[in-house]
Amino acid sequence: MTQVPEQQDTQGGRVVLWAQWGLLTAYLVGSFGTLLAAVVQAGDLGALLDPRLERLDDPKVALPDSVWNPLSWVFGICRLVAMLVFPVALVGLISGVAAVAHAQRVGDRKVLLGSLAAIAAWVVLLAVTLSPYGRQLHNWLLD
Repeated sequence: MTQVPEQQDTQGGRVVLWAQWGLLTAYLVGSFGTLLAAVVQAGDLGALLDPRLERLDDPKVALPDSVWNPLSWVFGICRLVAMLVFPVALVGLISGVAAVAHAQRVGDRKVLLGSLAAIAAWVVLLAVTLSPYGRQLHNWLLD
């Protein structure tokens, strides 16, 4: 009879992977979702490429205003993630490297590839955030 190797537990790697993609999604909703809502409300499509207070007004104006509206909580939390992009990205990168090391040690190819993709997404996101457009978007979100 052939002996089947025992599968090691990779639940921790999967949790980190889901957390990384959740934070990435929260950033995209908090920054570009808010930007898109403000552009639609202002009716200025060109403001997608040039987000400023003069063109789009305060970002809070584009978000739902009622505390009892569940969308206000979703957009509020996502906007907080977008405003704190640098510490959140640092946590995402460090946890991604740890997940890659763990997945490689236990041999979980799915978590390994997913974590590498998430790390690449964080690096691209940081590059966009550090670009002049990203700085302008970030400054608009902070107002």
